[in-house]
Amino acid sequence: MILREIIDELSYQLKQRRIINVCVSPAYTSVMLDDQSIGISHTITDGEIEGAGEIIGKNAYDVVINNLDSNLQRSLSLAILNALGSMIDFTQGDPINLYSGGKLCVFGFSPQLSYSNFDSVIVYDFMSTENKKVGNTEIKPYSSLSREVCSTALIFASSIVNNTIDRIISQISANHLILTGISSVDAPITLKNHGFEVLGKLFPVEKYRVFRTICEGGSNKLLSKYIMRYFKKL
Repeated sequence: MILREIIDELSYQLKQRRIINVCVSPAYTSVMLDDQSIGISHTITDGEIEGAGEIIGKNAYDVVINNLDSNLQRSLSLAILNALGSMIDFTQGDPINLYSGGKLCVFGFSPQLSYSNFDSVIVYDFMSTENKKVGNTEIKPYSSLSREVCSTALIFASSIVNNTIDRIISQISANHLILTGISSVDAPITLKNHGFEVLGKLFPVEKYRVFRTICEGGSNKLLSKYIMRYFKKL
């Protein structure tokens, strides 16, 4: 299980940190750690967070290891994992711009990015229930995934939150594999071991404003004013 491997890789960092604030909104979950770092992930409202009401002040590792079984629990754990690390070695920009041509496969919740630099695009949408065609993009329900061959595969880290990432990797063959999205986690050893060659991550520009925007139920449009997209090669 990739998530377990990520936790093992980052366990030392997790054990050094404590939770000082948590906010679970309908769209995003955010955590503030005792070094003032901010972590973000998608909220998937399925399940119940273990220890809710008593999380502030707890060790980050203990909270993560006890919140892996449901989508809502993983929303919290991914936000904590997302808070770790820094912008060192990252370059501003979108990792998808490193590649072009051939077939792009995308996995996520209704991803709204432009993929015009590819010959064909197939999106396996976690939210879709029917097949659609928009320009050169074919949109399919994720449930229809079965053995896909791609030049480039773009996997959003929401697939870690909803526990689909292991199945996705087992079902695809790609020359280039990218992990990106607001829930991304900087765990280079684990990601490289599973074939990823680039990590995309969003970093807060105004971290306290990011935290408050999430707590107050802000949308992606509002949040996007306070975060910037970065990437690094693994």
